[in-house]
Amino acid sequence: MQAEVPSTVASRSLIRERAARKEAESLLEQKSRELYDINLNLRSLNANLEESEGRYRTLVELMPDAIWIHSGGRVVFANPAACALFGAAEAAQLLGVEALSLVPAKFRDRMREGTYDDIAAAQRQPRCALEVERLDGARVEVEFFGCAIRFHDADSIMNVAHDITERREHERAIEHQATHDLLTGLPNRALFLDRLTLAIRRAERHGTRLAVMFVDLDKFKGVNDTLGHSAGDELLRIVAAQLTLCVRDSDTVARLGGDEFVLLLDYPLGPQMPAAIAERIGRRLGVPVPLAGQEHVVTGSIGISTYPDDGGDAETLLRQADIAMYRAKESGRNGFQFFTEEMQQRLDARVALEQGLHRALQRNEFVLHFQPQVDLRSGHVTGMEALLRWQSPELGLVPPMQFVPVAEESNLIVAIGQWVLDQACATLRRWQDGGVPLVPLAINVAASQFANQDLDQLVRATLERYGIEPRWLSLELTEGLSMEDPEASIALMNRLKAIGITLSIDDFGTGYSNLSYLKRFPVDKLKIDQAFTRGLTVVPEDGAIVTAVIRLAHSLGLRAVAEGVETEAQLRLLASEGCDEMQGYYFSRPVPEPEMVTMLVAGKGLDMARIVGD
Repeated sequence: MQAEVPSTVASRSLIRERAARKEAESLLEQKSRELYDINLNLRSLNANLEESEGRYRTLVELMPDAIWIHSGGRVVFANPAACALFGAAEAAQLLGVEALSLVPAKFRDRMREGTYDDIAAAQRQPRCALEVERLDGARVEVEFFGCAIRFHDADSIMNVAHDITERREHERAIEHQATHDLLTGLPNRALFLDRLTLAIRRAERHGTRLAVMFVDLDKFKGVNDTLGHSAGDELLRIVAAQLTLCVRDSDTVARLGGDEFVLLLDYPLGPQMPAAIAERIGRRLGVPVPLAGQEHVVTGSIGISTYPDDGGDAETLLRQADIAMYRAKESGRNGFQFFTEEMQQRLDARVALEQGLHRALQRNEFVLHFQPQVDLRSGHVTGMEALLRWQSPELGLVPPMQFVPVAEESNLIVAIGQWVLDQACATLRRWQDGGVPLVPLAINVAASQFANQDLDQLVRATLERYGIEPRWLSLELTEGLSMEDPEASIALMNRLKAIGITLSIDDFGTGYSNLSYLKRFPVDKLKIDQAFTRGLTVVPEDGAIVTAVIRLAHSLGLRAVAEGVETEAQLRLLASEGCDEMQGYYFSRPVPEPEMVTMLVAGKGLDMARIVGD
């Protein structure tokens, strides 16, 4: 075998070496490119991270919510909103501060419970409301939560708080408005009942007593009507302040509405204590107060109920005090009454009467009786008054003085008044069709009816429905209701007169008259109240009043009608003074329709020539 030539061997070795070197260079170039790409990616990631951190830092710096981080129990970061919240000029004032010192002592136990591990396990603290303490010691209400984070490679807690002071103040204002009277600032009915309920529970546990006082101002409406609602509001504020001065700080004074106030006397020493408070209230309210440029004295009627004697719950005690207050008003006002069972019985009877009135309208249990009016010159019947009667199947014949006030208070008088108007016109139609001689028929108008400015439309429609000439209908108005709003009264009376009916002022002399308005009232008659007629021949003052009313009526071009004439002596004196008409038992009591028809058909009258001649 022939030996290999050395040059050939060297050449092959060189080729292999070159190939290995080339492969190594290629691999190195590849790895270099990979390292370069990795470096580029790292640079990009770092740039993105720095950009993200910058955005986050900017976001945290600009957030309106306060953010601070504490680690190891001390603050290590605070954004500008946190500095503002805690009253720090810069973050450096907060860094290193003990985190718990930033909340009042009463909240620190709650904060201590929020360890890193606890918060990390729950992911974050539940949102809650608490107070934080500023560096100057002031406290701010915040809505707060915390979450566990890693900050500078340390376990930390990030706190986020939103200032809710303004919102809470607004909420408290709304809550106060919901539980307090806006005019006086006193507790309202809802808050009073809550406090009374709690007081009853305490009294039940400890075997103590308490009292409820119901105060209603006397004739408060007159203040509004004469001095205006602004003066009325000022008076209510004054009364609220005076009532508050009459009781202890532990007691409650509340306003139910209008001119009604209630007091809760907790732990009264005995029945003498509420009475003493009531007398104190009377003395304080009796002091004149300036209103609308003049001094005004206000009085109050007070009803008192006590626990446990008069009830075991708040609503019952308040109701019993209200009942007693009405009894105080009935007893002459400006006084106080303790609740008694007799008052409850009277109230029950009144409620039964009111319910009976509702049924009476439905069952047509009302009837009209008629009392004639006689001309004192001719002696002829020249008119009549329709008087309401209630024939109750359960109660029998109920006197008007017993049921009319109840009807007025319950506002049933409006429906009853419409029934009377309808029946009066129906009666006139029936008599006219039957050939009965007609004379004007007068009906009484209640205050609530007269307050309805559509009364003229109702009268016109009823007359037209029955085909009655307006001259046969007369309306009697009390002077008091005419004076409540004189201008509106005059306008309504003018519309009524335009229909063609006649108008009378009833019970003249018992109300409050302003002659400047009276002369503008388009009325036809003044009716002298029977209280003056009754004393005409025995009480000189009554005689003087009757004479004055007759002369006043004539000076205004009106006819004078005397009510309640019962004796010939009264009749003779009235005739001598020039009174135009009379009605009363001397001639006839109020009679049912058949008797009135008989009287009209027979032409019954008075022999005035004999009476005056004698």
